[in-house]
Amino acid sequence: MLRSPLAIKFGRRFQSDFTYKKWIHLSLPQKQDFVKGFVENYRKQYPGSKTNVSLRGLALDMEGHGDAPSVFGIFYDDVWELCKKSKEGLYSEERQALQRNDIKQTGRFGHESFYDLLVEDDR
Repeated sequence: MLRSPLAIKFGRRFQSDFTYKKWIHLSLPQKQDFVKGFVENYRKQYPGSKTNVSLRGLALDMEGHGDAPSVFGIFYDDVWELCKKSKEGLYSEERQALQRNDIKQTGRFGHESFYDLLVEDDR
């Protein structure tokens, strides 16, 4: 399959300009902000889910302990990967590109509101 030079140029440019930090590069306050936002957003997206109780329990008293539960790092990196694939799909000619907000394709974290929780890189 041949690609147009324009599509290749945009694809390469975007891949090198993905502007969100990975979990490992976040400061503690950024991690805690993500956790709070994630718990609240998950509650809004899935109000009847029993997972909400578990997430709230994990996030309980983070500031007092001076920590952010590392399980949220897994969630953050999953959202990061989904966001990256979604954005790369915008510039590709793939027919099977991820459909935004499609829970069957992307899982529970594929809703765009989770992408808004990612922390931008300061480059």
